[in-house]
Amino acid sequence: MYAVLSLIPISVFIGAPSFLALNLIITPVMAILLEPFEAFFASIYGGLIALYVAPSQAMFGPLTILLPISGSTFGSLVFHKGKAGALTTTIFLAIAISAYLVKNYPFPYFIFPHLTAMLISLTFSFKKLTLTNAKILFFTFVSTMCEQGTMMIFAVHLLGLPWQAFVGILPLMIYERLIGTIGSTLLILALIKLIPKYFTTQNKIGISKEF
Repeated sequence: MYAVLSLIPISVFIGAPSFLALNLIITPVMAILLEPFEAFFASIYGGLIALYVAPSQAMFGPLTILLPISGSTFGSLVFHKGKAGALTTTIFLAIAISAYLVKNYPFPYFIFPHLTAMLISLTFSFKKLTLTNAKILFFTFVSTMCEQGTMMIFAVHLLGLPWQAFVGILPLMIYERLIGTIGSTLLILALIKLIPKYFTTQNKIGISKEF
């Protein structure tokens, strides 16, 4: 699914002749379905195929594969591994934010969604998880923002985009991450309806009466 959806563009990428694809809705799905180790290798597998079938969406060349890897792995850590996972994911987001601010501090507003993801990862990871619609939405947001955090690091330090470019990128980024969050949430809700036993046995989490 990740590779197939990489053929469907949803947004341009400012700073490189490439586009963002609908496959960004699959990254949070991998994060919630799979343990971190599994999510890491699943994203490598999907990312490599995507690089082959849709090279025009590889805005950072071969390094583009690190986008789904970071989104799925860190998203899985915060979802499945409690305090340790939350701390690891929070540290990663803090690094991504710092990497942006060290060069583009004149426009700090770009990192507000990443700061929100940090707060969510800490708030919702210190209790035994009962899965609800709201919590799915929160965790898919954290996952997609981890993916975007890697993209932000590359855009600043690999492509050298100045802070002025991020003024125009900000509304596109919000649009893309809303698609990633809402699209992946809808997919996960559908999977819970189709295979509820997977979520109660494989992932060892509860399903609330909301479902």
